[in-house]
Amino acid sequence: MPWLKTKKRPSIDLGAYRAQIVKSNLDRENPLIKNIIAETGQIAQTWPNLKLDELKALTEKLQQTVATATGEVVPLGDVSFLTVDPQNPKKVVETGITWEKATVKPDMENFVVETVNQVLNDEQVRLDDDLTYTDLAEALTSFLAASHGLGGFVYQELPELPSEEKYVEAVENNQVIHLLPKRLIVSEAAPVGQQANEQASNADVQATPMKPEVKSSEAASEAVSVTSQLSSETTLAAAANEELVKVQPATQSITSPDNSTVTIASLIKAFKVNTSFFKALPIDERQTVVPEQDNYVDVMMARETQEANTFMQQTTDKVADAYRETLTQNIADVHEDTQAIDELLATDWQTPVKQQVTQRHTKDYGERLDNSLQALESDYQQAVADEEQRHTQTLAKLEQNLTADKAKTTEKLTADRDQIIQHEIAQIITTQTQYIEQEVQQLRYNQAEFKRHKVIDQIVAGQKEANELLTKAYRKLSSGLEERRQEFMKEHEQALAIRQDSDLAQAEKERLQFANAEVLNLEERHDQLKSVRMDLEGQIGQLQAESSKWQFRAETAQEDLERVKQQLDTVNQQYEHRLQSDQVDLAQHQQLAQQARQAKLAKWLHPFKSRQKDTEHVSQS
Repeated sequence: MPWLKTKKRPSIDLGAYRAQIVKSNLDRENPLIKNIIAETGQIAQTWPNLKLDELKALTEKLQQTVATATGEVVPLGDVSFLTVDPQNPKKVVETGITWEKATVKPDMENFVVETVNQVLNDEQVRLDDDLTYTDLAEALTSFLAASHGLGGFVYQELPELPSEEKYVEAVENNQVIHLLPKRLIVSEAAPVGQQANEQASNADVQATPMKPEVKSSEAASEAVSVTSQLSSETTLAAAANEELVKVQPATQSITSPDNSTVTIASLIKAFKVNTSFFKALPIDERQTVVPEQDNYVDVMMARETQEANTFMQQTTDKVADAYRETLTQNIADVHEDTQAIDELLATDWQTPVKQQVTQRHTKDYGERLDNSLQALESDYQQAVADEEQRHTQTLAKLEQNLTADKAKTTEKLTADRDQIIQHEIAQIITTQTQYIEQEVQQLRYNQAEFKRHKVIDQIVAGQKEANELLTKAYRKLSSGLEERRQEFMKEHEQALAIRQDSDLAQAEKERLQFANAEVLNLEERHDQLKSVRMDLEGQIGQLQAESSKWQFRAETAQEDLERVKQQLDTVNQQYEHRLQSDQVDLAQHQQLAQQARQAKLAKWLHPFKSRQKDTEHVSQS
């Protein structure tokens, strides 16, 4: 991925963080896609540059209208994310974050999740020694912050970056990082009983009305009695409200799950498939054996059983991985229904409560104020009637006391009314807030439980289907192993027959070697006779040179020589005949040995070919 390359700034302000589609593969001539582009912001005017919220709207509409409806993948091209250069606001630079070969798939979460996963798994990024995880995390954090601020994503739709240790471990082990949105991570619902009690206690402290301060006055005895009566009534009202605040309704806490943290990803990862394995004899299958050995069948069956168990284990792992991928895709299609939560949180219920309480207490205290003023007026009239004879100064004093008492009473009752209104409003708001929080947490907990139970149901169904599949494979391998056992026994019997033929051939070979020794003896005798002949010929020459007295001996020697020549010719003929017979027997022996080696080699290669065919057949099924 390229880093820090300058780009031209679009004519329309697209924000401090934007997207640019490079090498676009989107079929903009498609009427459906063309209509989506025309209805989504200013994409038609700023293409290929887009705002983040426009890219979000475009991908969501393509996913809902095209990908999900048709089941096809919609290609976009390479999406590069740009930001304004802080040193030169007229220029934009690449952030290094690129969504290469971007496609809109039916099961895609959003383009942020796809981009982050692709960047973390990109081979060039992992092999770049100059790029540290700190720099990469800063770039991705800025990307996530811009997606929330400018793209319109809530935090629950965005993924959480892995720690540096997990990222380094994934790079070292060449593992694929697959992040999910936070809304798919189901954590334990926090108990609210203790929290509600603490909030209620705080509300008691804050909402308890302060007792009004009573000031002393120099009123007359009649006015003092009226004021004392009103003060006692106010004190009783405050005490009643204090008792009302102390009596809080018991809140029901949500029972939390047994596990401290349960996530959908860990639940899917824990999916396992159990299978059966073949029992093998305690024999070293690595030892070298030949078909004529007595333990040949047991050793070969031990090898076949080991390979069958290995195949069953590999098949089990592949089936479990396939079902984990299916569960991940299925749970990705489950979307949270937050409409009830949103409606509950968006409802303005405090204003009607405030207005209702204010109106009710305003009317109540207005009537009480009128009655108190009328009582004071009556007392005043009675005092004036009784004290008409008193001095004008006493009358003025009474009027002054009347005015002061009216002002005190009005001020006191008004303050009590305001305090009680505020206290009751705070009490109702606290109770309703606790109730709403409990309802929200209960709804979230119910949604998490629904997801968890759905995953568990799919896991149970997957395990049942996988167990049936592996049981069929186990039965098929059992019949195959029995057939292989019969083949090995047949091969062993044939090897014993070949061994018997080989023993016969060995005996024939020894016979031929004995005959060959006789031929060598004849050759040695032939050489001796030839030496005798030469000696006789020498003697004949000497005899011919001698006198006639030796003529008779010479003739006798000539006859012996002729007889020796005949014997030598007979020996030569026997040697040649025996040599030809030995050559024919040797050729036959070599042909039999070659056939035995070819048969042995073919039988050694036969199990590997048969296992290769069985493996291909099981993989295809």
